[in-house]
Amino acid sequence: MRKLFAIIGHPVAHSLSPRFQQAAFDAAGIDAAYLPFDIPPENLPHAIDALRTLGVSGVNVTIPHKEAILPLLDELSPTARDLGAVNTVISHGGRLRGDNTDAPGFLTALEKFLEANRLSLPSSAVVFGAGGSARSVLWALSRRQVSRILIVNRTQKRGEDLIESLPFLTKGVKSFALEDRSWQEAIDGRESSPAQDEPTREPKKKGVLLINTLSLQAFAGSDPPFPPLQGVPLGDSILLDLSYVSQRTGSKETGGLTPFLSMGRAYAAPCQNGLGMLLMQGALAFRLWTGVDPSIEIMEAAIRQATGQDDLWKCL
Repeated sequence: MRKLFAIIGHPVAHSLSPRFQQAAFDAAGIDAAYLPFDIPPENLPHAIDALRTLGVSGVNVTIPHKEAILPLLDELSPTARDLGAVNTVISHGGRLRGDNTDAPGFLTALEKFLEANRLSLPSSAVVFGAGGSARSVLWALSRRQVSRILIVNRTQKRGEDLIESLPFLTKGVKSFALEDRSWQEAIDGRESSPAQDEPTREPKKKGVLLINTLSLQAFAGSDPPFPPLQGVPLGDSILLDLSYVSQRTGSKETGGLTPFLSMGRAYAAPCQNGLGMLLMQGALAFRLWTGVDPSIEIMEAAIRQATGQDDLWKCL
């Protein structure tokens, strides 16, 4: 009997997951179909019931359901429990277990990007957003011992609540509201902060790692559409965007650059969109569902074909 896998989110039509996951199933000789389902937030409980009824073998979860789905599942992996977010669901005889491959997927993609471009990881990072994706990014940064992390969100309280909910974070994490421009001063320590608690065994690296976890819809209609970076030392910085939706100029796409990443173009700042993370978290989810290691090469080829981006790892 053919197995059914799915991705749920809202919206979800833009997702590349069906393209590369289906390619991986076909290459592994697994008789399976992977389908997208657009589920508005108010319909999520009914959707989970439907997944149980249909006997869906595995599910990817994307914005805005990564946190809301937790109480609807039967059990959580330790990683999902620590993060408070789920992006992968595995069915065991109708019993649904939530896991999180976003966090290790982001960490693997970050390390691969740095290695491919011979870059060093800055000692300071700014994470834009405080949702489920931001949780995964913070998990990864905590394992690379980034000593100063700033969370910049539309509301400071949301960022503070996020910090409180993540036991693995250190004292060097602070939250700022987007409109409070003091976060720009705090990046390099111009503002008083718990810098005295930071380890001093290694010299600080220049620049800052700027990571956008916000969707294109998060600042729809605003100008600019993503957090303003004027005053940030972009010349020595690295820009990463979890989104992979390219900015459009007229009728043309800007070669993998999202609206956020395009801000670094004038400074020749190294940047990468979310395709690398998408690939790595998807490969981890595939293994959780099937117990089989997928062909990364085939998955990557499917993504390249779908996007026209020749290399997922070089600086854009």
